[in-house]
Amino acid sequence: MKTSKIKTLGLLIKLNKKFSEKSEIEVMHAGIWEHPQYGQVKISEKDIDSFIQNFKDKTRKVDIAVDQEHMPEKGAAGWFKTLDKVVEGGKVKLKAVIEWTKLGKELIKDGIFKYFSPEFSFEYEDQETHEEFKNVLLGGALTNRPYFKSLAPVAFSENMYAGFISSSKPKGGEKKMLTKKKLMAILAKNPSFTLSEKASGKQVKLFNEAKKAIAKEAVKPKKTSIKSSEKFISSADHTKQMNEMKTRLGVAEKKLQFKEVAESVDGFVFSDSNSNGVLLPKNKDVAVKLLMSATPNVAKLFKEFLAELPKVSSKLFEEEGSDDDNGGKKDVNSMAVKLMEKGKASSFSEAVSMLQDSNPELFK
Repeated sequence: MKTSKIKTLGLLIKLNKKFSEKSEIEVMHAGIWEHPQYGQVKISEKDIDSFIQNFKDKTRKVDIAVDQEHMPEKGAAGWFKTLDKVVEGGKVKLKAVIEWTKLGKELIKDGIFKYFSPEFSFEYEDQETHEEFKNVLLGGALTNRPYFKSLAPVAFSENMYAGFISSSKPKGGEKKMLTKKKLMAILAKNPSFTLSEKASGKQVKLFNEAKKAIAKEAVKPKKTSIKSSEKFISSADHTKQMNEMKTRLGVAEKKLQFKEVAESVDGFVFSDSNSNGVLLPKNKDVAVKLLMSATPNVAKLFKEFLAELPKVSSKLFEEEGSDDDNGGKKDVNSMAVKLMEKGKASSFSEAVSMLQDSNPELFK
């Protein structure tokens, strides 16, 4: 699928007005559907197991809410407490226990909403860590627009599920008549779509008319004008897209900055290939963190400070000799520490500089 986030792309569950503070509802069931916008949508038993596991692992890192018409800004009508897999009527179903809020109970008891619609993602990305997960339940919503009225209490969302055709064989001998407009929408997305051999004569006629209309539209010259509905997206969607883009750019910028800072600090670290280094290798991480968190001006001053420090002597990496080795070599490191303890130097680098001035043979 080209999209990772789907609203109301699952089964809608009719809610009874007589319910307690907590009640169990069906979120979705395994099946295959065809949609003009998303193409083939398949939910398997394995997908349902994955939805449950991600819920238990708290992949979303927040409690999962039920809102109104997929608009979380209106407040929570309920909260998902548990997810379980059950088999009913030959179907593998995902069921949830919902703890309803005072608002949610009033909305359903007063008949303001009667149906439930899930919202989930087949490919979810954590915006903080950028880790990717498959099959994550994002939430759900109370709604009032079941598409297939004859399937009540189970129905599809009118807004996002219009045009879906179940790939499984219908039960009870019911037949769904697709209108010419819906057939045109399906053919526009999937030109290879065909009707079942058992389709009625009237359905076949509508299908042929839809094919002719599609062919006629294809030879028409394209108009330069664009409908406002096609040209603009909602303010909320635009804001969301911009925030997601800013997040991705921010992460990329941080990674680039870290790489540049680390390379810059490497130039100050003493090593076999950099004998002019003024920092010990163990000090590299601290220096990188300091520069990453510093303002540009402070970072500039810190680099200038590093450039003025005396270079580290290889003597610091040699072991102190024994008493039999011409009386032993003096440990430059311990001597510098003693100068600091006596208050003669305020920092290690200052102590090393003093030793270089007073006893240069130690550094030869």
